[in-house]
Amino acid sequence: MKQIFFDGKGNLHLKDVPSPSLKSGNILVKNANSLISTGTEAMALSGGGSLIGSALRRPELVRRALKLVSDRGVKNTLGIIRDASETWYPLGYSSAGTVIEVGDGVKGFVVGDRVACAGAGYANHASIISVPNQLAVKVPGNLSLREACFATVGAIALQGVRRADITLGENVVVMGTGLIGLITAQILRANGCTVICVDLEESRLAKAKDLGFEHALLAGTDSAIQSVLDVTENAGADAVIVTAATRSSRPVNDAFAMCRERGRVVIVGAVGMELEREEYYRKEIDLRISRSYGPGRYDSDYEEKGLTYPLGYVRWTETRNLDAFLDLLALGNVKVDQLISAQYSIDQAMLAYDEATGDDTEVIGVVLTYPEHQTTEEVDKTWRLPSVINARDQRVKLMLVGPGHFARAIHLPNLKALSKKVVVQAVVGGTGGSARQTAEKIGAPVASTDYGDVILNEDVDAVLIATRHNLHRHQCIAAAEAGKHIFVEKPLGLTVDECIEVLQAVEKAQVLCTIGFNRRFSSLSIRLRDSLSNVTGPKQIIYRVNAGRLPQDHWLLDPEVGGGRLIGEGCHFFDFMSWILNSDPVSVIAQSTGDSSDDVSVVIKYNDGSVGTLIYTDLGSVEFSKERIEIYAGGGIGVLDDFLSLSLHRLPGKSRKLRIADKGHLGLLDNFLSAVRGDRSLSVNALDGLNATLCAQAALESLSSEKRVPLKSYL
Repeated sequence: MKQIFFDGKGNLHLKDVPSPSLKSGNILVKNANSLISTGTEAMALSGGGSLIGSALRRPELVRRALKLVSDRGVKNTLGIIRDASETWYPLGYSSAGTVIEVGDGVKGFVVGDRVACAGAGYANHASIISVPNQLAVKVPGNLSLREACFATVGAIALQGVRRADITLGENVVVMGTGLIGLITAQILRANGCTVICVDLEESRLAKAKDLGFEHALLAGTDSAIQSVLDVTENAGADAVIVTAATRSSRPVNDAFAMCRERGRVVIVGAVGMELEREEYYRKEIDLRISRSYGPGRYDSDYEEKGLTYPLGYVRWTETRNLDAFLDLLALGNVKVDQLISAQYSIDQAMLAYDEATGDDTEVIGVVLTYPEHQTTEEVDKTWRLPSVINARDQRVKLMLVGPGHFARAIHLPNLKALSKKVVVQAVVGGTGGSARQTAEKIGAPVASTDYGDVILNEDVDAVLIATRHNLHRHQCIAAAEAGKHIFVEKPLGLTVDECIEVLQAVEKAQVLCTIGFNRRFSSLSIRLRDSLSNVTGPKQIIYRVNAGRLPQDHWLLDPEVGGGRLIGEGCHFFDFMSWILNSDPVSVIAQSTGDSSDDVSVVIKYNDGSVGTLIYTDLGSVEFSKERIEIYAGGGIGVLDDFLSLSLHRLPGKSRKLRIADKGHLGLLDNFLSAVRGDRSLSVNALDGLNATLCAQAALESLSSEKRVPLKSYL
């Protein structure tokens, strides 16, 4: 299918990519039309070199980049930056089409329904889109899909009006008569308001007059402010809704001057916010921000998981705003056909964007159209690179699953470095764009969004799974049942029961399964373990992880997706301590600062009498080293600092310092490929994955019960 992307340099791309797979809670929609935003999307495409520019404007990003150079070296850091600047990002957030598939758990939609869709990353400029239940609404029968594709921008306008608390008969200024501004003005007029349109461009004001708005004033002049006072009998507007897009703060400050005492100013557009206090204070103006389509926006529980807000508590959610705007269109209270400046087919995307993002201020709305003949049977979730023949040599034929940032930054360079042992035959991604772009980077002949189909039909020996944690169990079991060897990033599963299911599937299928416990393969880790092997008696290990704070909405913190930090990342450190001590854990006790499981101390007792303490904290500075391991044994001390340096004091061996941190990713992948080829034994297996999750789950239970947890109680 065809889809439009832009990259970190602001370049536009029209690509043929696999269609999205259907997820639980989603519907698949065949787009008929989508709307190009001449504001939001123009900003995305106008920032050549925008990634570097953004970084220079944010000192914390510069500091992180410098630390990345220190940890990984200049070459690797430049590779990461290059990858970010070349990555394809989907464009579009307002479309309409026909439902062609309905996922599990979806209510209210059936195949054949005409729907309007919303959301960046969902309502893309693409032939087929996968949209969560809450981001789609049915289109009234008397509306065309071309009109319905305006639903998202209409909901943005409607939410701005709601934030202004408009009542019948009020005087309202709309500052900025672009697409959202002209829709806002029509909504206000339908609500019985006297509307005053203000803009810097005469052509936009002419469009407002064409739509029947008598009061159309040129912005940025004292006369505009006076004209508002004249229209309102010198009282000032009851409300000003700012829909302009500019870095200047003048629109907001002019809005204060146009407003009556105790009036409302609502910011919808992206404008400067350097406020001139005097007018704002003297009139006691109520300044409000309108957030996108309405309540529910940016809430993954609402948008992705389908959690609804009760009508009695939240009257107008983003979904209800979408619905309400379509009703306004259906009743004829708002008209969008006059706002369409041009219409292009998806194949003419470059021309469409040239017009939508150019300097012509008369361009308001640009609509894309999609082929009408495409049917459900033609939805192809697999893309094949022309003229590439499958590998016939002795290299391991691999399928990469989950080509996200981590896989591109870590696994792709390592797969290229080990190209004598491995060839990537297929890439499976959550989106067609990520799958195809990664396939091109690594030279894989197949890109797909359908894991089950590829694993059964493609000629592969093994899979490398780097998806989100909640997908690991299902994908590992499917791979085992297909007879494929498995490399899965940690954790093996979100619970002990999930890990046991994978372990049983792997044993039944007699396939290899390794976990992404790469720290075992650091050259300094191996030196430290070799040194300790000469020391008898129990040992004391302290593993300090300065993890840094994550945003509250980060997927890793979601117990259903990432499992939380102890499950999702802590398993790394539990595995490392068991391996370095060469001993099995027998009990766990944990405590946290406050009630946070992101900041914990976990003490593990091992069967040889050793004790391991994990200090995992998000309270420290990210500028400091992340990991430090101290081991006390036989009168000696070993210190491994961020996998950059190893200090041995009265322990066998020599201390060493590296130029670039070595966390063992390459060594782990090499071991797996060698094991698949039969050259070496597998160093990390599914049982190791189970044991690490066992420790993490026991730590969470200990935090809850405030008691020591024997591990034998779990098995």
